[in-house]
Amino acid sequence: MTTDQFAIALQAAVDWLWSPVPGSEYPWAAVVALLVVVLSGVVTYVFAVPRIRDWWNDDTVRPNEDERGVSTVELSLMEHLLELRNRFVIMAAALGVGTVIAFVFYRTWMEIALWPLNGHELQAITPTEKVVAYFKVSLVVALVFVMPIILYQVWMYVAPGLTRRERRYILAFVPGATFSFVCGVAFAYFALMPAALTFLLGFGDDSIKVVPTVASYIDFVTRLLVAVGGVFQLPLIMFILTKVGVVNAGMFGKWRRYVIVLAFIVGAIVTPTPDPFNQLLVAIPVMMLYEFGALLARFA
Repeated sequence: MTTDQFAIALQAAVDWLWSPVPGSEYPWAAVVALLVVVLSGVVTYVFAVPRIRDWWNDDTVRPNEDERGVSTVELSLMEHLLELRNRFVIMAAALGVGTVIAFVFYRTWMEIALWPLNGHELQAITPTEKVVAYFKVSLVVALVFVMPIILYQVWMYVAPGLTRRERRYILAFVPGATFSFVCGVAFAYFALMPAALTFLLGFGDDSIKVVPTVASYIDFVTRLLVAVGGVFQLPLIMFILTKVGVVNAGMFGKWRRYVIVLAFIVGAIVTPTPDPFNQLLVAIPVMMLYEFGALLARFA
């Protein structure tokens, strides 16, 4: 297959993914994402959970470790700095190569980023704005794909100084945090952003035409996705705080009334629109996440 044929096939696949499901305004990408999440959960439960359980209960003292599992190998300050430099070089190289590869397919990533606009136009007011926007999108895409490499390098640097128990909790936290963040990003992208942008860009009369710049739109998308992804970490944070003894599960029930108010405040910040609909799009999931976190805390 030639490069042109690969590009045509990739574009055809992207066009199908972002075509609407019959009878719905949502694209096939939403269905595919849901199926991937469900299938990943099933595969993880069937194949990974038994091995994770065995690893969690393994207290074997390995060579170069004390009884707590902390490495007994001592490095000088210069050796620590050299290792830190080498790992930063690996992370930077991975991100750089990933950005270059992602930039080759910048049209595909821009189509994905522009989908919530539902055909609304953008503008560029400086000669370099389009190129910078393409680079930002490519950088974000590359960061997503090379994140396993970055996390691995960070882990290999800090793991020797952690106890066996600390390593267990961190390794248990990362998959849950990743899954929660992905769910938050998917919710923001497929549900929150289209509704918020439709209201914001259509608010008021037709005497003022809203044509956002491509730079401001990319910044808006990035901040909103990261913010909502962060909000979806709430149940995991509640579980960890209960597990380490900072709070107890009963306290979350007493704080429920304050959380309801806080949920609407978060909704107003994340979706700065005067209508209650968009605030409810954020407030209701936040309250549901809090209730799920309170339930999860009972098992901590």
